Amino acid sequence: MISHPVAGAVSALQKQALASRDTYELDRIDRALDELLRNPTDASTPGPYRTKSAMGHAYEVLERRRAIAQFIPLAPDHVNRGQTDSSLLAAELLAWVNTEPNLTHAERVLLNNLAIGHDAASLADRQAVPLQRMRERVSRARRRARALWQAAEAA
Repeated sequence: MISHPVAGAVSALQKQALASRDTYELDRIDRALDELLRNPTDASTPGPYRTKSAMGHAYEVLERRRAIAQFIPLAPDHVNRGQTDSSLLAAELLAWVNTEPNLTHAERVLLNNLAIGHDAASLADRQAVPLQRMRERVSRARRRARALWQAAEAA
């Protein structure tokens, strides 16, 4: 059974965690919650004091952790300067291709094969069709997908 002061402290820390976006603060709250829940029946200290004490102890633990594994900044050539991750865009496009109801099954399969690295020549060999015919299929599938994508973005 959890005591009333511990329950109040846990509730306050959970509200604080929901409002925070800072990773350090979330780590600190997590450590403080661990400390509070290690001794859930202790009713000797009021909730606000327990919260402050647990956050102070969490600070000490995180500072000791920082002393062991110090922060090392990334090299300037590895810093993300706001560029969009191209693999994220590819994943988003593949998810859209696989769920777009206006694409035919053949177009969906063709676009997925292109996404995993096949080209018109390898697909033509694989399906035993002339290279020119496969290039036409690729061009038409891309054109149709592009038009559907633009229509979906506009809506």
